[in-house]
Formats: sequence, C-alpha cells, structure tokens
Amino acid sequence: MKKRLAILTAALIIGLSGCGKKPPAETPPATAVPTPSPVPVATAPPPAVPSPVVTPSPAPVEETPVPTSTPAPAATPTPKPVSTPPVGTQEPQPTPVVEPTPEPTPAPDRPDDEVVLAAYREATEVFSWFAGYGEPELDRNDHIAITMEGWGNEITLFRVVSPQLNSTDELRAYLKTLFSDEVVDGLFKNASATFADGPEGGLYTTGAGRGSNINKGGVVLSVVWPPEGGDALCTVQAEVELLDGETLSTVVGTEVYQFPYQKVGDKWVFTQFTTIF
Repeated sequence: MKKRLAILTAALIIGLSGCGKKPPAETPPATAVPTPSPVPVATAPPPAVPSPVVTPSPAPVEETPVPTSTPAPAATPTPKPVSTPPVGTQEPQPTPVVEPTPEPTPAPDRPDDEVVLAAYREATEVFSWFAGYGEPELDRNDHIAITMEGWGNEITLFRVVSPQLNSTDELRAYLKTLFSDEVVDGLFKNASATFADGPEGGLYTTGAGRGSNINKGGVVLSVVWPPEGGDALCTVQAEVELLDGETLSTVVGTEVYQFPYQKVGDKWVFTQFTTIF
C-alpha cells in the first residue's frame, strides 16, 4: 500500500512541474483516493518463560558407617576332566594280572650270633658268683650270721642288692633262664660261695672268696653252627690267652673252651658250663 502512495505522489509532482508557463488548464478536481487503514495483524504473545524454581537442598545428614563383614567367597573345586570315550567305542579294560601268592617265610628258629654271645657273657658273670671269683652287688651293712652243716663256726652273709633276687627260689628261677636244670643243680651243690634266705626275707651270700686267675689274658669269642641240621644247637668257643707267669704280659699260648648252647623246650640254655678263670 505504501508503494502505491509513493508512485501517485511522484506522478503528481511531475505533472505540476511541466505546467509552469502555460496557463493553467482547468483540471478537474482530483479525486481523493482514500488511504486504506492498516489492518492490524494479531501477533501472538511470546510464550511465557517459567521462572526457575529454587528448591532448597536438604541439610546433609551425617551417617554413621556400619561395619559389615563380607564373607570370603568359598573356593569352588575345579572339576577334574573326565575323558569320555567316543560314542560306539568301548574303552579297553585292563587284563588283570594274577600275582603268585608268596610262600610264607618260616621264622628263624635260631638266635642271632650277637644274642648268643650276650647270653654267654651274662652266664659267665652269674657263674662267677658260684665259682668264688665274682659276686653280685651286695649291701655289706645288711648281713646275717649262719652256721653251716659241717662247719664249726658261724659265717657272715651279706644282702644281695637286686629287686629280682629276693630268695633262693628266685635265684634258681633266674639261673634256669641261662643254664639247663643239670647245670643249675650242680651250681647249688658244688658252689664255692654260699647263698641263703634271710630270716626276714631277702637273699644273702658270702660273696667272692678269691680273685680271678691272673695267668689268663684276653678272650676271643666266636659262635660255631654245624653246617647241617644245627638250628637247635650251636657252640660258643672261647680262646683264652695264657700269660707268662713272671711278667704277666707275654702271651705264651692259648687255651680253647667250648660251651654248647642248645634249645631245650621253648628256651635256649647252656647245657655245659665251666669257668675259664
């Protein structure tokens, strides 16, 4: 609309300027063109922008930590791989091996050589109590006086210090673990020492009457088994050095003794014995 008004105004101005010297001609009165009123255009109001709402932050609440114990995860056992044979294939079975049953080994019927020699040394010590050159441990403060048959005066006996030997019966039983019955009977009959029971119990003896033979030196022991059928009998051989009677230091010879060691019943004993000193 404004553009049209501008065009009309320019045309009017040109027309007026060209009629400066000519008598004005009668111009019909111009018809006023009504200017159209501007049509109001409805403009939508801008959208309302909401004001930010400030929400107050809640006051921090102090929390007390609660200790918690987290259990350790249990160890999961790893499954062992299982070999599965292919379908339709039968796993070969091992052929059982039949082992022969071992034959029972018979227990040895004869003692070891060291056992035999240990028995000999013990028998030699006990035999010396009766031979008169050795004695058991004695308490010489505990003694008794007895009169032996055929003796004109009293003899003194001393108490044997041994918890296993408190009577002549216990002494006899102990001797039978080392010697045969015949050897034990001979010891009590022909002993140089005397053993007797005390009036209030206990075993008493006269003790050693003499020393050992000074003309005997060192002893070499050995065990001899027969080559065949000798599991129940062996011999302890004692080779004794003979010393010079003057110096007692020079070996002038040897003397050999043999002591049969035999199984009698269920025990091993010496069936013959003598002193080598």
